[in-house]
Amino acid sequence: MILLTTCSAFYQSTVVIEAARGTSDERLTIDRNDGTVTSVSSTAAAPAFAAAPQRTMTAHGIMGIVSLLRGPYLVLITGREVVGSIGSSTVYRASEIRVVKAAAESRVLSGVDAFDEATYLRLLDSALAVNSFYFSYDMDLTSSLERQQQKRQGAGSSLALYKTANDEFFYNKYLAEPLIAVAASNPSASVFVLPVIHGFFECRQVMVRGTAFNYVLVTRRGRKRQGTRYFSRGADEEGNVSNFAETEQIVDFAAPNASSTNPDLAGTQMSYVQVRGSIPIDWAQVINMRYVPKLNVTVDESRERFNKHVMRLISNYNDVVAVNLVNKTKYEKPMGDAFAKLSQEVKSPHYHYTHFDFHKECSKMRWNRIGLLLDELAGFTAKFGYFKIKHDPRALSQAGEPLQLQVGVIRSNCMDCLDRTNVFQSELARVVLVKQLRDVGVFTDTDAIANFTSMRSMLNNVWADNADAVSCAYSGTGALKTDFTRTGQRTKAGALQDGRNSVERYIRGNFFDGERQDTIDLLLGAFKVVPGVPSPFADDQTIESKALVGAVYVCLFMLAYALVYPRGNHWFCLSNFVFTTSWTLVLALVAYTVMKSHTAELLNWPKLTAYPYRPAIMRANSTISLPVLDRLLSSPATKASLRNDEIKKSWPTDKKLA
Repeated sequence: MILLTTCSAFYQSTVVIEAARGTSDERLTIDRNDGTVTSVSSTAAAPAFAAAPQRTMTAHGIMGIVSLLRGPYLVLITGREVVGSIGSSTVYRASEIRVVKAAAESRVLSGVDAFDEATYLRLLDSALAVNSFYFSYDMDLTSSLERQQQKRQGAGSSLALYKTANDEFFYNKYLAEPLIAVAASNPSASVFVLPVIHGFFECRQVMVRGTAFNYVLVTRRGRKRQGTRYFSRGADEEGNVSNFAETEQIVDFAAPNASSTNPDLAGTQMSYVQVRGSIPIDWAQVINMRYVPKLNVTVDESRERFNKHVMRLISNYNDVVAVNLVNKTKYEKPMGDAFAKLSQEVKSPHYHYTHFDFHKECSKMRWNRIGLLLDELAGFTAKFGYFKIKHDPRALSQAGEPLQLQVGVIRSNCMDCLDRTNVFQSELARVVLVKQLRDVGVFTDTDAIANFTSMRSMLNNVWADNADAVSCAYSGTGALKTDFTRTGQRTKAGALQDGRNSVERYIRGNFFDGERQDTIDLLLGAFKVVPGVPSPFADDQTIESKALVGAVYVCLFMLAYALVYPRGNHWFCLSNFVFTTSWTLVLALVAYTVMKSHTAELLNWPKLTAYPYRPAIMRANSTISLPVLDRLLSSPATKASLRNDEIKKSWPTDKKLA
């Protein structure tokens, strides 16, 4: 069944969801009191829901159901736009996603619970407002073309999409769990389970000498260790790594708008897959208000995590070449050394490792030197190949015959798996694209992408957009070095833009990403709301840190006042110089105090899940005695104790007066 639209009807005690178009007559019902989800047929449900509902809603799909303090909420795709196709399957971007209360109106909250509920809803809305969720009703977008073919051969094409979905990239799986549980007992209800990916999708038509095909780029971000740049690093105990993503480049002659002077190409599809991911060891960059965070690396305790990650890659992709792009010196050196050490211990013939110091080799804008790495990998690129399949153009929905398989993958990373990784992946993809087009006769043996201006421009922009999408999801800003990706050259304007993005990354990483990590943890189920437990949003700032923040504001106000209304009516007169210098020194002293003792309180840390590297909070009154304040702010028992201490200090003996 193809699910195009769902309709939700809200009754007093039940929410009913039905497919507005399709072959199934199943309905989902959600109990508004306890959140139980069941499936019933339209015929059986008709008498029970004959009365008019309180309200109705239409949506293009259900991302899932999430339970908060008040009860269940529906996560509905209420807006969509067509972004392209793969073969005959249309791909959509979710342009609007709404979190809709399904709990009974009688369930109300007050006090701290009401505040927490509002905060949870705000976090969910923020997590769902990123405009990078993609889905298809009749194609498993979570899987590469090769994996889809393997699933068809193993189980047939009649399985529901959620059963063939790649668990790593089924981004809304946590939200969909209540729906999956119903579909497991009633297969007809599987139509309501819609796998969604998070990442990037772009489809462009290309014309080369009268031959048209679709160029498709898909990036699927993993869900098992997701987060923000500084709060999600390295590998967890199961070998899942941060910022893991699979990028697939598809050359599609099976699209409806594809045409060819060579009828033999009709129905042909070719794809090439690359992956990226954080260095698979236990490491972290701990924010501390400095531009370069503190680096924590533990190698010996990381072997099991590292091995699990490598074995999973081999299981999924056969052969693996790990390309490490971090610096071989200074700050990043411990990361490169750890990666190399653990890679040398891997005995599998299916794993290979190479280290390319990107910044050193490509310094002074010598970006053409990325070709050195591509030449080094040429043997693996040829050996691994790419996936190629031939469909019957008259029945594209039927499984075709694979003509070639991709038997290995290149896994690349830098520190963030963003900027250097993006440049390398885009250049590698171009090398493979030339091979693919020569293979099918679209390119001659002497043709290159540079010979076709419109195609080169398209590739530059698609890969730069992909870089920005992945970077925004992880760091909160667009990618660095995209001037090279878009134009093929490193420019001064691009370097200035990189500087702006770097400053924004610093600000976000220190003062905003803790909350953004909370949005991701709530969306993916790393944190689950449990009624009756203490609020995770309690204010943990001390009076001292709040006073310091207030002092910063006062200093900035006084400096701004001196700028607008200078003393002596002139900026450079002696009185104004003394005034501004004094307040600048006070500001410097406050900033030093903050950096020295109070960063743990003033930085933005995640609240929903424990972050193991967070420093302990420094409290001034734990080491400094302020008797007057203690007397005023303490409990009666403490005041009495303090009074006794003061008496003993003034009369240090127990001797009584005669």
